[in-house]
Amino acid sequence: MTNPIIELDEIRRNYGEVVVTHVLKGINLRIEHGEFTSLVGPSGSGKSTMLNIMGLLDRPTSGRVIINGCATGDLDDHAITRLRGRTLGFVFQFHHLLTGFSALENVMMPAAVDRGTFTSSMRERAERLLSDVELLEHEEKNVRHLSGGQQQRVAIARALTNEPDLVLADEPTGNLDTKTADRVMDLMRRINKETGTAFLIVTHEEARAERCERFIRLVDGQIVEDRAGADADS
Repeated sequence: MTNPIIELDEIRRNYGEVVVTHVLKGINLRIEHGEFTSLVGPSGSGKSTMLNIMGLLDRPTSGRVIINGCATGDLDDHAITRLRGRTLGFVFQFHHLLTGFSALENVMMPAAVDRGTFTSSMRERAERLLSDVELLEHEEKNVRHLSGGQQQRVAIARALTNEPDLVLADEPTGNLDTKTADRVMDLMRRINKETGTAFLIVTHEEARAERCERFIRLVDGQIVEDRAGADADS
């Protein structure tokens, strides 16, 4: 049996020493290969904290984060960085593209950082990804000159550069108009179906979240709902 991509085992995250804030309160969650999942919850529910822990950007106060069967608690920072770079991709509400570079260079960057250089094979893959998100004609354009929706599509291509098992998307449509947001969601779903890359999409828009195969709700640091979404059978 294949291990889940990520397993959270009794994850707790507290902040503060004198006055302690309990942000996550015993989270148990498995994300399987190929899933297309949404995570919703009110502001302050712990969504970003949970995503940061899943993305190995933060460590829990207690509990275990297991990536493809590997318990991460005893890994040093170098091993964590390598595991993150080769297993996970990230898309954010504000795309965080490097504005001094072209669309193509932005997409190539994660692979170049991982391997220490740019190669022709990286360029070929970046061009394929830009073609997949319908932006190949803009590959040499500085990302500052792209629209918001185009920039977010570059960010999705960048997230896929190292062929991750899972893309963690934090409010990826939150800064877009409705039509562009729908197009970005459709793009992520198409990539999910065509490549088997799993997605976990954090959103405050429940109607959009319902379009995913799986719907998870977080309230006050606890998962209170985990069920199939409207797209479960598609």
